[in-house]
Amino acid sequence: MNANDEVLFDDAGSPVEMQKSPNAGTGISQIYLIMHYTAGTTTDGAVSWFLNPTAKASAHLVIGRDGAIVQMVPFNVRAWHAGKSRWGELDGLNRFSIGIELVNAGKLRKNSEQHWITWAGTVIPDHEVSVATHKHEQTEAGWHEFTEVQIAAALNAASALHSVFGFTDVLGHEDISPNRKVDPGPLFPMLSFRSKVLGRE
Repeated sequence: MNANDEVLFDDAGSPVEMQKSPNAGTGISQIYLIMHYTAGTTTDGAVSWFLNPTAKASAHLVIGRDGAIVQMVPFNVRAWHAGKSRWGELDGLNRFSIGIELVNAGKLRKNSEQHWITWAGTVIPDHEVSVATHKHEQTEAGWHEFTEVQIAAALNAASALHSVFGFTDVLGHEDISPNRKVDPGPLFPMLSFRSKVLGRE
């Protein structure tokens, strides 16, 4: 997988699927890579949301649970993935980062029948859930697991982007908006992912 300053290419040298979101702006410095989860369970749902002008949200890439990648914003255009955010002396990380969304339901709760469910009430099978404590929280919760093929696809894409932009760091939405966001959450392997992308291993 490789990239230029606009498009991601698959291993065959073809651009990945592009579904261009209207929710984007001008002016970007690609200093950081920010990882997110979608808080949903399907790629189609995430893509449809980012295609909706009323959403006022987007990301450069959406990576499905099957590892399929959809690009939604060119890398030389600002996506609307970070919202109110800060890192170091920088405010508004949309201007300073590439955003990748992983299809994942995120933090879960149990219903009256003791099934794990999403914020929207979708049941997540027990074998896709692990219990963990978020680094910004004090109590355990259920979290939707990422798939191996999804993490592998994210790593390949992130590494290709780093070869173009030379990211200073890889961060989670939870790092730049700690009082608002908990994604990508405790099940995302941030330490190893960051090390591999930045070539620190």
